Order: sequence, then structure tokens, then C-alpha cells
Amino acid sequence: MGASNSKQEPAYVYGSDVPIGFTVGLKEKLLKEASAQKEAKDKARTASNSPESVCSRDTAEEVEKAVAKELERILEKQQHDQLRSKDRQASTAELLGEIRDLSQQINTSPTAQSQTYGQAVNARNQVASCLRKNEGKALDCWKEVSEFKSLVATLEREFVAASH
Repeated sequence: MGASNSKQEPAYVYGSDVPIGFTVGLKEKLLKEASAQKEAKDKARTASNSPESVCSRDTAEEVEKAVAKELERILEKQQHDQLRSKDRQASTAELLGEIRDLSQQINTSPTAQSQTYGQAVNARNQVASCLRKNEGKALDCWKEVSEFKSLVATLEREFVAASH
């Protein structure tokens, strides 16, 4: 009960004229921590200024730049390929549509239904078979060729007359 009254604790009064006192253990601990921090900073500073670290930093920066450039190039190529494939698909569809339209025009044109057209197709097939039979002797097919030429000329005249 009376134990707290029997001990006298020193009373500290802090003021601007009274010096502050620290224990020796606290002083040593603070000095060790300060020196450890200073050593760590010195090591970091010397490590960051050493030729190896400068080279490794430069190398890392160059690698990052190279990777960024390569990624940019790959992305641009992919975008370009996508655009080309879209253009190709669109142009293919357009071409197929034009081919269908032209085929319909040819099939419905008066020249395609004329007798001369059938004769010209027949003459063309005769020229082809003659050339196959007389391989190396193309001059032997002069009759078939002249007949085909005359039929084509007749077809051209019919076409011009039909278009006017």
C-alpha cells in the first residue's frame, strides 16, 4: 500500500534554460541507427554510380525502348493486316457482284443467243483441238483459224449494231 509513497522518482523540469539529458544506451542506439542509415545511403549512392549499375541501367532502358518499338511495330502491322483483309473481303464481294452482273448481261445479250455466237464457240474448240493434234505444226490449222476469225468479226459487227 505505501510502496508508491516510499520511492522517490526524480522530477524532470524542461525549460529553455535546462539542458535535456539522455541515457547512454539511448545515445548509442541512435548513433548506430544513424550510422547504419548513412552506410545504406552511401552504398546505394556508390552502387548507382558504379559503372556496372550505369551499364545495367542503360541496358535496361535500351531493352525497354526496343521492346516498346517492337510492340508498336507489331500492333501497327496487325492493324494494317486487319484493314487489308477487310478491303480484300470488300473488294472480293464487289468483284463477285460485278462478275455476276456481267455474266447476266452476256447471257441476256442478243449476241450470246445468236447463231453466230454458237458457231464461233464451235470454231474456237476446233482451233484448240487442231492445235493439240498438230503440236509443233501450228501452220496446219490455218483453215480453222481463218474460219474462227471471220466468225469473231461477224460477232463484233452484230454487237456494234445491237448496242446502237
